[in-house]
Amino acid sequence: MPDTSPQFGSSRTVSIQGPGLIAQILAILIFLLIVAALFFILIPLAIILLVIGLVYFIYFKIKRAFRRAHNPNGPLDGRRNVRVVKRDE
Repeated sequence: MPDTSPQFGSSRTVSIQGPGLIAQILAILIFLLIVAALFFILIPLAIILLVIGLVYFIYFKIKRAFRRAHNPNGPLDGRRNVRVVKRDE
């Protein structure tokens, strides 16, 4: 009966082949398709988020300007005949 048990130090080599040419081309095409889809989704999304951010920034700047204008002695204070009393005199 021949010995079929694996032995250490045998001269057998195992070679593993990678994917074939068609599989590599398909993998590259799928990768490029995914990158293109992400590009066409992420760029408009980034532009929309940038516009929304700018609108909020401008809104808060204008809101702050009006709040400052209504502060005491601001241009839109609304008080009339306000006299300043100087305590040194």
